[in-house]
Amino acid sequence: MTTADRPERPQYRVIGTRAKRTEGPGKVTGTTVYTADVQLPRMLHAKMVLSPHAHARIVRIEGASALAVPGVSRVVTAADLSEAIRDGSNPAVNPSNRGDALIAHTEVVFAGQPVAVVLGESLAAAEEGAAALLVEYEPLPAVLDIEAAMRADSPLARRPAGAVDRSEESAHVTIDVHAEESGSAPTNISSHVSFSRGDIATGFAESEVVYEHTWRSATLHQGYIEPQATVADFQPATGELVVWTTTQGQFHERDTIMKTLKWPETKLRVIGPELGGGFGGKMAQSSPLVSALAVIAKRPVKLVYSRKDDLLAGRPATGALVKIKTGMKRDGTLMALEASVAYDSGAYPGAPAATGALLMSSFYRWPHLKVDGYEVLTNHVSAGAIRAPGVHNVMQAVEQNIDEMARQAGLDAAEVRLRNAVRTGDPMSSGKEFPAIGLVETVERAQSHPLWQHRDEVRAASTSTKKRGVGLAIGGWLGGLQPAAAELFLNSDGTVNGVTGALDISGTNTSFAQIVAEEMNLPLEKVSITTGDTRTAPFAGMSAGSKTLFTMGKALRDAAIDLRQQMYEVAAERLEANPDDLEVDGGEVRVKGVPTKNISYERLAAITTGFGALYKPLVGRGTVTARVQAPGFTAQIAEVEVDTETGFVEVKNYASVQDVGFAINPMSVEGQLEGGSVQGMGIGLWEEYIYDDSGRLRNAGLLDYRMPTAADVPDIDSTLVEVPSEDGPYGARGVGEPSITAGGAALANAIADAIGARVPMMPATPERILRAMGKLGGSEAAGG
Repeated sequence: MTTADRPERPQYRVIGTRAKRTEGPGKVTGTTVYTADVQLPRMLHAKMVLSPHAHARIVRIEGASALAVPGVSRVVTAADLSEAIRDGSNPAVNPSNRGDALIAHTEVVFAGQPVAVVLGESLAAAEEGAAALLVEYEPLPAVLDIEAAMRADSPLARRPAGAVDRSEESAHVTIDVHAEESGSAPTNISSHVSFSRGDIATGFAESEVVYEHTWRSATLHQGYIEPQATVADFQPATGELVVWTTTQGQFHERDTIMKTLKWPETKLRVIGPELGGGFGGKMAQSSPLVSALAVIAKRPVKLVYSRKDDLLAGRPATGALVKIKTGMKRDGTLMALEASVAYDSGAYPGAPAATGALLMSSFYRWPHLKVDGYEVLTNHVSAGAIRAPGVHNVMQAVEQNIDEMARQAGLDAAEVRLRNAVRTGDPMSSGKEFPAIGLVETVERAQSHPLWQHRDEVRAASTSTKKRGVGLAIGGWLGGLQPAAAELFLNSDGTVNGVTGALDISGTNTSFAQIVAEEMNLPLEKVSITTGDTRTAPFAGMSAGSKTLFTMGKALRDAAIDLRQQMYEVAAERLEANPDDLEVDGGEVRVKGVPTKNISYERLAAITTGFGALYKPLVGRGTVTARVQAPGFTAQIAEVEVDTETGFVEVKNYASVQDVGFAINPMSVEGQLEGGSVQGMGIGLWEEYIYDDSGRLRNAGLLDYRMPTAADVPDIDSTLVEVPSEDGPYGARGVGEPSITAGGAALANAIADAIGARVPMMPATPERILRAMGKLGGSEAAGG
């Protein structure tokens, strides 16, 4: 960051300091209000009835047995949904998108799909009624394997899709590339994208080291603590619909409900309470359904998923199949990349095929490349987003290939990465040039980290049954772009209030307050940022895609500058000075060089808001439309110990290095890096959806769905690299997404370094590790 980028008011240096999160006390004392805490008079409770079949025809639904349960008010099926739609249509009839499939109509396309909802006066009544409901199915052939689904002779996972909603992917990343949707011919491949450069045959002909492999990664849950929940209140007399919901983007929820129910936005208000985690999994899951239920019942309705509901009927992160071939000169110069990546989109489109194919081929300077991305429909639950959706799947493939080629050539794997890493101005595989980036600086810091420098000593500490290894991998994320707006108000006591519509899911309101305090030259405690709702706040995009601080932070900075300028104009009259000669300092506007000639913030508020005020109220406004992305990159190093008798892996040490542009709140940024690293460990070692042969999820509970705990995670050494972005506030970049992209690959490389064999399926479970070592039979390609 250059000095010119910084405000010239150093007395209250607020940005760049380790500020405690403003929402923290409420969370740790249990006073924070979440969606599930919302209680309304006459409220009904909803319980979904989920299909046990991956693919089946609904023969009949008999509601009498459920209605006979005391306290059950109504059984709602897909046929009833037209009662809630303004134009009488029914979105559940042959829906193209998961968002329209509120309840299965005549066909279920994944195990866990809602086929009916029971409404009860109490949750217990609704649950008992759901258990009593009779649903008769006719099972249909289920498509459960990605490769099989792509074959021309495969049965279809569902009816052909029409227009596809890509809003979730767009919320996370902005790319100038779009996948080609499937044509009129029936197929399970719902979209395809391709990138190429140079001549792939020439690239491999000139390569001296070539490595080819097939890699798989599992479907997994985002891992948020708070389950999906929505409360909807419909007032028949006024037509008003108010919705409280677990969401990362309340304006997106409003638009989704509006489009689904054909509801006028003037009659629709969405409130996003404090969020108990999202990680890309809380976009617009249950709000359209619960809104429809409230309209049908003409009473408030609450739906809170159980953990089992969330695992069965949520929108998990997609699994993938990557076939990759890479070529390199013996001096470490990368020459050729040929790959195909197929994402298991589940029963509806929504997998990040374009994003994954683009990013797997854009982080290194490949002179020759050909990469294809496929979005494949199966009879699994439909996929949603996660931090940096689709990238961990492909980077585990790219980074293991890089490691293997470095090993074959006898080169330092970090040096190979550094030699070939993209720089500012380099083209992506799409042809678009990178803006200012810090991948080289990030890899340099990782290469010099003690954990990497002492890897030979780590290996030397191995025993006959406990093998140690160190692995390195990189990852990254382009970042999303979306408009943002914010407002600031000067209070009568000289403090400042701000209002945005951005949900605070990672301490962003604290960072927002730091930005405003910096510009207003106030202590942090004199600034308050409030999250409004869709009726009380200006527009905000989704809190996703590593763009929240990047866009809203810029809007708030502009709002602070606007408010400050208005204060200068009023103060200039009172002080008989030129506005250009004024500055703010410690709650006063004063003439530069003449500190005794000043007017306090309190006095300015009084003469702009008091009775008979001489001046109009001071309201700062900031609106932005970000057009220049701020890609962020990470390099992560893992040290593991593998028990060669059990296959158990212990993560001994871990380091995360990331370019953050400029850390507005270093403590919050470090938390993002460490949280993403832990999720990367889960991806690499434990987390996966395990299905039986009929497509039923076998581990639909946290006793069986293995997530990392504090006992599994070592101390994480976080290193912040600061290469300023071109357009972020003070040079800041988004930091939430990159941190999850490299962990699985770093662990895979560390395990291979320890045992001398590759595990082709992620997560690397003990069984798979033993199989890779030749200690178990069976086919690892099948994911066993």
